Amino acid sequence: MRLFLLELLTENEGFRGVKSTNTTTRNHMNATVNIVCYKYKTLSNGENPLMIRVNKNGKTKFKSLGISVHPDNWDFQKNRPLPNCPNRELILKIILEKEAEYQKEILELISMQKEYTASSLIAAKTSQVKIKTVEEFYNKLIENFQKADRVGNARTYQYSLNSIIRFCGKADMLFSDIDVSWLRKYEQWLRDGKCTEVTISFIFRTLRSAYNKAIVEKCVHKNSYPFGEFKVSKFDTKTQKRAIPKETIKKVMAVDLSKEEFYIQFSRDIFIFSYLCGVSIFLILQV
Repeated sequence: MRLFLLELLTENEGFRGVKSTNTTTRNHMNATVNIVCYKYKTLSNGENPLMIRVNKNGKTKFKSLGISVHPDNWDFQKNRPLPNCPNRELILKIILEKEAEYQKEILELISMQKEYTASSLIAAKTSQVKIKTVEEFYNKLIENFQKADRVGNARTYQYSLNSIIRFCGKADMLFSDIDVSWLRKYEQWLRDGKCTEVTISFIFRTLRSAYNKAIVEKCVHKNSYPFGEFKVSKFDTKTQKRAIPKETIKKVMAVDLSKEEFYIQFSRDIFIFSYLCGVSIFLILQV
């Protein structure tokens, strides 16, 4: 198997092997992919955009990563955020995921012995994920619902977001961080907080809905979807029976209300009539 892979790689013209360096550059068939801080463009906030740089056969193409950093917080030798960079862990996670995504694409092209250029590789990844944290995406959803005067939906997603923030302390993670393990821990936290099955089901259905919307908006890859394994349908949402015992009804009927005001007596009579006839009070009041 190893011999087959070696022959496959060496048959590709211009292939130099796979090389890892401190600059996180990866070579595949004379191609290099890395994330750089594009210092030739400065944004209004003084930051420079992070760009995906693909170089092959002397031709270079850039694609925005959708985030930016201040040049003082970037190591231009290692192409990595410095230790003092705000949100360093999140930015580093995004960089590693994006580099791995392009490396996988290149290896697939190699295995199929397909030719490609820097431009075609960038074009193949144009459906790249838009970088948004869970909180940013939720807030945008809530804002859109409020603008559409869908107050109930806005409150539902606000409740869900508040719950996530209480669980995590914040919601600055990506949707790809919400995996099956995370969901199980969240479920246990809700149970420890004495939430009912109906409430837990409501919270997870809202989160699942937000996740589905994030996939549509290309804020997370569909292959990261955790709700295929984590079933929301497992929660028991059956409403417990709350029928009034017959003995209680008899007590209500036996209460002496002769000294009470008319509307109290009338209310009791309507209730008893509704109970004995099996007719909704709402329908009785409409007559």
